[in-house]
Amino acid sequence: MAVPVPLGTEDRTARLTLRRPDSWRLEDVPQADLRVSGDDVVLTVRSRPSDRTIAEEHTSLLERLPGSVDGLLLVGVDVWTAVGAPARLVEYVRPDEDGDVAGAHLLFVTGRHRVDLTVERPLTRMLATDDLVFAVLDSVRATEPAPARPTRVLEPLPTGPAPVGLDGRRLTAEAVATLRSLAGRRWNPGVVRGTAGRELVESGLVGKLGTLPDATQDLIAPWVEDTQPTTLEQHGPDGGGTRLQAWGSTVLDGTDDQVIASVTPERVVALMAGRLGIRPVWTFPFRTGSLRADLVARRLDGDDAAPDLPADVAAGDPRLARFWTAPWTVSHLRRPGAQHPVTIVHAAGLGFARVGRTEAGATAFLADAPANVYRSVVRAVLGA
Repeated sequence: MAVPVPLGTEDRTARLTLRRPDSWRLEDVPQADLRVSGDDVVLTVRSRPSDRTIAEEHTSLLERLPGSVDGLLLVGVDVWTAVGAPARLVEYVRPDEDGDVAGAHLLFVTGRHRVDLTVERPLTRMLATDDLVFAVLDSVRATEPAPARPTRVLEPLPTGPAPVGLDGRRLTAEAVATLRSLAGRRWNPGVVRGTAGRELVESGLVGKLGTLPDATQDLIAPWVEDTQPTTLEQHGPDGGGTRLQAWGSTVLDGTDDQVIASVTPERVVALMAGRLGIRPVWTFPFRTGSLRADLVARRLDGDDAAPDLPADVAAGDPRLARFWTAPWTVSHLRRPGAQHPVTIVHAAGLGFARVGRTEAGATAFLADAPANVYRSVVRAVLGA
């Protein structure tokens, strides 16, 4: 998608220059070197003296950023090379009283100063503003450039938080099916005669005479039209499987016994991101872009007879070889109306890969950054 607004205005501080759309407004903020806003985007620049390395500054940022806001999720990190100085890009999502906020934090060092540039916008506007935000980030240049000192060892990254479960009412599959059959009704006295109906009464979802409270009617409203859900299905290295389904704000979690609840769409995104294991990892591309389709299909199945990589591929692509032999969690993310799910592989301790199209007997298999995986979840739940 093309950048919707030309980057026509250049702004300068003592440490950097950047280009932004003419329509963005310059704001006077005492606590910042520069602040501009527009198109639901707020950009802030701050700098301070520092002689620390980029690894030291980045590690410090990652240690304190999650604790700065309760519930903040780090979704990705990258080595940033366009500034003219050693730099990192950190992406995060933080809760806010008006809805979750997506942030990009560009950090660079010059040997004399540390510079922080943050760009924040509502999570619901993340995809619509991505091209513009990254065009601005790509325009950033250090005014006191420092040559990067190449290193083969990048700083270690923090582990992600444990996935949080859905807080709601736990029901058997039979009770869920019975509840679905009540969609569009206000009263069904016959439902209380069966085991599943009595379970619904005990849960408080159905009244003792078969009435449906307003909250229950709102909860099951998406089922009246048989609306298709956004679904995340997973199977892990231990053979176990999970499924999370969302119809707008109505969510079902589980395959046999299931938890049902009503949550915000942003909360659905957070739940799915947690299940996928999204956290900062260093992402490096595989040298190999595709593999035999039958080989990929058998490895995705996760059975005991999972195949080895061909010897020549393993020798020529050690990153892929390490990824291939690590324990896999395979996830299928499907949104309503999509012909095929997005298939994502999480290799324990190594990051993510995306399974692409199969053509002429070969399936695309590409390393993917966690921030891109997160964007797939946003696209599936909140729409393009």
